[in-house]
Amino acid sequence: MIYGHGDDAFRYGDKIKMNFSSNVYSRADYSELKEHLMAHFDIVGHYPEPDAHSLESMLAEQLGVPENTVMVTNGATEAIYLIAQLYKGWASIIPQPTFTEYEDACREFGHLISYDSADELEVLPDDRIYWLCNPNNPTGNVLLKSLINHIIRQHPRYLYVVDQSYADYTLSPMLEPREMQDCFNVMLVHSLSKKYCIPGLRLGYIFASPIIIDRMKHIRQPWTINAMAIEAGKFLVKNDPKMIPDLNGYLAEAQRLYENISAIEGLMVMKSDTNFMLVNIDKGNTPELKKWLINNYGILIRDASNFRGLDDHCFRITAQTPEENDVLVEALTTYCASN
Repeated sequence: MIYGHGDDAFRYGDKIKMNFSSNVYSRADYSELKEHLMAHFDIVGHYPEPDAHSLESMLAEQLGVPENTVMVTNGATEAIYLIAQLYKGWASIIPQPTFTEYEDACREFGHLISYDSADELEVLPDDRIYWLCNPNNPTGNVLLKSLINHIIRQHPRYLYVVDQSYADYTLSPMLEPREMQDCFNVMLVHSLSKKYCIPGLRLGYIFASPIIIDRMKHIRQPWTINAMAIEAGKFLVKNDPKMIPDLNGYLAEAQRLYENISAIEGLMVMKSDTNFMLVNIDKGNTPELKKWLINNYGILIRDASNFRGLDDHCFRITAQTPEENDVLVEALTTYCASN
């Protein structure tokens, strides 16, 4: 689903003035990172570490876990595909709607896929993986940390992949790697790309038992993380800057956007615990709305119709500045009133 994600502004030239389609915070200050990378630009003339071990060591220290429980990946997406490859042919339970790459990766490696239907769960083989996106994309809802922890520990026969890529976009508590070291049936996926607002550099990591990490490293290709990404990752982990300087204020603005859009007749918004939210439109359809917003306001939204379980009346938006959010509300009000 490479071309089915948000932030497809590249398709529209210079038409996009306000981008609501990406979940990543768009006002990050990169000045110190830019300065550091320019001072180390000569690294592009050398091969990077085959497995980003130096960054893995720094991450492990930051997380308070052993080095052999952490594996840096080319974004969270590489982590997802490596997990699906390692457990080729297993059964995978993927509650919907959720991030489409879980299903794509599992299909590529011959998994028997269930969408969390009760009658299917009774007949699935015990070699199964549960894929949980928390916070969930595209809905923005968060499952209780205590609930997930309880489920994982009560069912040691099954494997659980908990994708916490949006952990830094919610105030809800998440599973911490150091708290899960005694669980050998869990894999935590994280996205440094989202935490530090650097999606173009593609950085993520997996926390899992040493056995799982070792097996995963034996099947991955070498040099999947480029030298500039590794250098950026080391700088960011070492300094751990707050790329979202005021998360409380940002989420309060997202709540204001939610309330204003909820007041528009013809739109229904799902309650979210993050900076993004899923919207359903009664009249017209999302492809038409997306085209209209681009042509009339230079606004880009995320067409959510390619998420399993959703249709062409669904779209996802992410809170931006108060001024931009007000323009979006005005545009949606105008569109709904004219249809």
